[in-house]
Formats: sequence, structure tokens, C-alpha cells
Amino acid sequence: MRDVGIVGAGPAGLFAANVLARAGIDCVVFERLAEDAVRARARAGLIEHRTARLLERHGLADGLLARGKTIGACEFRRHGRRHFFDYGALAGATHHVYPQQMLVGDLIDALRSAGGEILFGIAAESIRLTDEPAIIAGGEEVSCGFVLGCDGFHGVARATADGTQGCGVDFGAQWLAILAQAPPSSEMQIYGLDPRGFAAHMHRAPEESRFYLQIPAGANAGEWDRDAIWAQLETLLAADGQSLVRGPIIDTSIVELRSFVTEPMQAGRLFLAGDAAHIVTPAGGKGMNLAFQDACELADGLLAYFGSGDSGRLDSYSSTRLPAVWQKVEFSHWMLHWLLASQAGTAEAAFHEGLRQARLTRLMNDTEFARAFALAYVGIDR
Repeated sequence: MRDVGIVGAGPAGLFAANVLARAGIDCVVFERLAEDAVRARARAGLIEHRTARLLERHGLADGLLARGKTIGACEFRRHGRRHFFDYGALAGATHHVYPQQMLVGDLIDALRSAGGEILFGIAAESIRLTDEPAIIAGGEEVSCGFVLGCDGFHGVARATADGTQGCGVDFGAQWLAILAQAPPSSEMQIYGLDPRGFAAHMHRAPEESRFYLQIPAGANAGEWDRDAIWAQLETLLAADGQSLVRGPIIDTSIVELRSFVTEPMQAGRLFLAGDAAHIVTPAGGKGMNLAFQDACELADGLLAYFGSGDSGRLDSYSSTRLPAVWQKVEFSHWMLHWLLASQAGTAEAAFHEGLRQARLTRLMNDTEFARAFALAYVGIDR
């Protein structure tokens, strides 16, 4: 019997496994993908201030601090003008920029150094919930004291969590996510608030950038050739004679824009974390950060249980995490509505453009509102 079984080797699962293994708690991680695929899986890269601090607290930030960068300002481009927002000065803190795949690689290496076990290429087929839970994987049944479901929205953990309910919204829009082998075109991250559609330029690595394009619902990544992608990005991010640094596009994918929250985030001795518990749109870069923060709360609760037998923190996991989750979902929801453009030529679009401009004006001129936005964006509790 294992103390803890973890389903999914993403940020949440690997962080929790590292904390537990370093404390001498016996745990095993099941991951359906091969190790090479996990290490190559490009996702987010914007790491909140609070997430960076918890990684440091647990000795898991060496790669982030050595190879990442900090960023404390962004710019909003609209009608050919650049609007600079120094959120770092307002909040007194900055983001770290470090590609998720590099951070995941660091966590895999750290877990192995701590003597932890990861079983790559072995999918959890089901989870049996009894007084002594079990993970059925690779044709074998592994009994566990606790199970952490960190296997995403479509994983077996969420489907197994009896007694939970989910609610969510589909925004009826999509982003085309583009990874380009090109250095950043600006010292800041860029949000393009063009009436014809939204675009963004996000930092990832010194020679790599992430871009987003708003595309019609139902479109697929294959419909866009490389020249068309760059032309649309140049159009929607144009401002004051600025141009983008181009490079080979190495990956494109579709981001479905939806939000979803599962309540409670636990069922007996099964605990959900990250995308298994909640989906957040990419607006504001909250998804990966929520996953780490879920995992930290779970790890602290398990340390208390195995250290003294006190289950209070585990028992209150959902009531502790859900208010924070809803705060992030609300921020992402508000920001996405601001970023997305409506269909041009309609009365609704004209109304929405008025709102977009009003929100930008308020952010640039209302110091109290700007500071509240900065704190939420960078990840500091007021």
C-alpha cells in the first residue's frame, strides 16, 4: 500500500509529489504519456509572484531563478497607440516568465533526486473509492491512503469524484495559440485590443515567443498558413510603426475559451487539483498558477496528517481553495470579456467597443482601480 497515489505528471502532481517525497512520505505518480512527451508539452509560462514564492519555499525554484526572467510591465495596443502599464510598480512585485515544459522538467529531475517514483506511459484506467482507495493502472491495482487527481479536465479523477458538481460557461470563441522561434518583439508583453479581433504577444524564452489570435468558433489550426498568421498578428498588434520579430512557427493549437469549476474539489480520500478541479481561460495566465497553489495546500494538509494525524487541513481543502479559485475565475472572466472583440458591423460590437475603450481608459487613469488590477494580475492577495 502506498501513502499517496498521484494521477498526472503535470505541475500540480509533480509539485505535490516533490514536497511529499522530500518529507519521506511514500508516493507514486502515474502518467499516461511518455516522459519525452511530458517534457516537450508546451503550455503556459507566466508565473505569479505567489507561485514563485511557494516554489522557492520548497526549494524547487532553482531553474526558474537561473534560466527564467522577470517582467513587471505590459502594453495594450489600440487604434495604433501604445498604452504602457507598469503593474510591477503598482503591486511591488513582478511575474516570472519560464516555459511550463522547462519547469515540469525541473520538477521531474527534482523528484527523482528525492527518490520519488514516476511511472510514465502508464495510464490510470480507473480509481476505486472506498475507505482504502485504489488506482487501477497498467492492469494492476495499487492501494493508496489518499489519491490526488491531477490528470486534467478529461481525466479519470474528475469522473470518479462522486458527489461533486460542475458549472461553467463556454465563451463561444477560440484562440489560435502560436509558438514561434523568434525573440520577443518588445520588452513587455503585448495585448492587442483591435476592433477586428484580439491578439497577444507573450514572452517565453530568449529565442521563443508565444502569440495568440482570436479566431472564429469552429475553426481549426490547419486552416491558417504561416504567412496568414504573421499578417494577422501584424495587423492586430500594429502601433506607432512597431513591427514584430518573425521566426519559424514551430507549433499551433486551438484554445477553447471556457471556464468550469467543480464543487467540492474532493470526494472522500480523492482530491482534485489543477484542471481536474477547474478550467480557467488563458486571460491573465491563472491556470498553471492555480494548479500549483492547489497542490501546495494539499501537500501541506498531507504533511500535517502524516506528521501528527491531524486531518483538519485535508478535510477543509475545498472550503479553503474554492474562494481563491472563484477569485481567479472571476478575474479571468472579466479580462477575457475585455480582450475579445465582437463581430464587426453589429450594434452589439459598437457597444462592446465602447466598453473596451472605457475599461482601458479607467486602467490608465484610475490609480486605485489600476492597483487592484495589478495585484490580481501579478498574484498578490490584498
